[in-house]
Amino acid sequence: MVVVLSADRVTEALVDLRALSAELYDLGRIAEVLGWDQETMMPAAGVAARAQQQATIQGIYHERLTGPHVRDAIARLRDAADAPFLSDVDRGLIRTMAREFDRAIKVPTALVRELAEATSTAMPAWQRARAEAQFSIFRDPLGRILDLKKQVARCVGGSENLYDSLLDEYEPGASTATLRTLFDALRARTIALLDRLRGSSDPPSRAAIEQQYDVEAQWAFGADVVKWLGFSFDAGRIDRSTHPFCVHFSPEDVRLTTRVAPNNLAQLLFGNMHEAGHGLYEQGIGADVRRSAIGSGVSLGVHESQSRLFENFIGRGLPFWIFAVPRLRERFPAQLADATPESIWRAVNVVAPGFIRVEADEVTYNLHIILRFEIERRFFAGDLSVDDLPDAWREASRDLLSILPGTDDLGVLQDIHWAFGLVGYFPTYTLGNVYAAQIWHVLGRDIRDRDARIERGEFEPILRWLRERIHRHGGTFEPEDLIARATGERPDARHLVSYLEDKFARVYRLA
Repeated sequence: MVVVLSADRVTEALVDLRALSAELYDLGRIAEVLGWDQETMMPAAGVAARAQQQATIQGIYHERLTGPHVRDAIARLRDAADAPFLSDVDRGLIRTMAREFDRAIKVPTALVRELAEATSTAMPAWQRARAEAQFSIFRDPLGRILDLKKQVARCVGGSENLYDSLLDEYEPGASTATLRTLFDALRARTIALLDRLRGSSDPPSRAAIEQQYDVEAQWAFGADVVKWLGFSFDAGRIDRSTHPFCVHFSPEDVRLTTRVAPNNLAQLLFGNMHEAGHGLYEQGIGADVRRSAIGSGVSLGVHESQSRLFENFIGRGLPFWIFAVPRLRERFPAQLADATPESIWRAVNVVAPGFIRVEADEVTYNLHIILRFEIERRFFAGDLSVDDLPDAWREASRDLLSILPGTDDLGVLQDIHWAFGLVGYFPTYTLGNVYAAQIWHVLGRDIRDRDARIERGEFEPILRWLRERIHRHGGTFEPEDLIARATGERPDARHLVSYLEDKFARVYRLA
């Protein structure tokens, strides 16, 4: 028998759910503060205590999420989600809280605490292993994390396809089957494009950006760029870390981190623009969804679309360099005396298979994601063990990128994600590229003088469009529904393929 609640009863249940959701949001942000501090400020001796603190917070979060109050509120609202008097925000909150509850109730609190402690203690092990290029240092902490993630996957999705359970955590609806179809098509078109680019008689050079650049001057310029894009330093900051990331404690407190190299101008610049894309998303969350389960980006794929849009579609575009080169030359007159916007644009778009994902060009980047997807998929299918991972990485790098990493820091140790327990996360980067290309296509249609505005440093119209179509909604709509509402069609990889083929034909001056 289905019990239909009155509007008053539904409203009462919604009030309860909003309050519970706000408390859970706060607990999640507290955990993020601890994580940010560990990456940027915490002394090395604090690792063990921080692991216990994270385990405590994550355990409390899990207990509250799966407790009787949330269970009761969701039970009262499940059958009312389609009631005509509910707003899109109400429906989004009910859907998201129900999904989180349904997933969490299957996972024991003890397992949640153990995983939180394992990831916290794994972080310094990964940092040391990467610094010394020795997988053996990280082997046991990683093995523990992967075993715990297997347990989580079994709890959530049973034993049929463990990896699907993990993929769905980061991009609702994603599956091994759908991603393999997407990746197979992208791999074929990418390899064909690489073959065309190798035939160029006038390839670009990176020489202009691979000179010695004062790191403090770089840091100041990188902060300027983030500010130009619209990131508010009244509601955010930038710090240094081993691996760039963005974390938000609220829309009024968004933290970016990055790294800087004296001989590579692109590293800090594009790291800043990438993380600024994430940060702008979080600073733009609408007032009606803040401090709730839908008070953040809807999925990692959509989040990544924002970071890739600012990093690549803007930052690696010629209009941006028409604006930026004169300002960059003011800080580095000797290095850039002969530089032109086109020469720098070509320099930052050199296509060359490399070992490091975060430094990859746009053409080969998705091959890095396919590599990680295949390794994770094979591990959770039982085809690889933890000890197999370094060699499996090298083999996949040879097969996909035609290069062989000689040390583990260039291979299996380069990413922080597994130390965080982020298994199944990597495919969201390519989904973000797909979404970003589609958004960029529609931005060019809706803002007719888009490129001319970028040339003048007028980024506000682009940010305003993104605020209205993407940012303000938070998690109100499902990822694919949000992209469809913003662009007028379901996500389609053809926009990404066309963008890459057209752009790099111009960069490489192909006939």
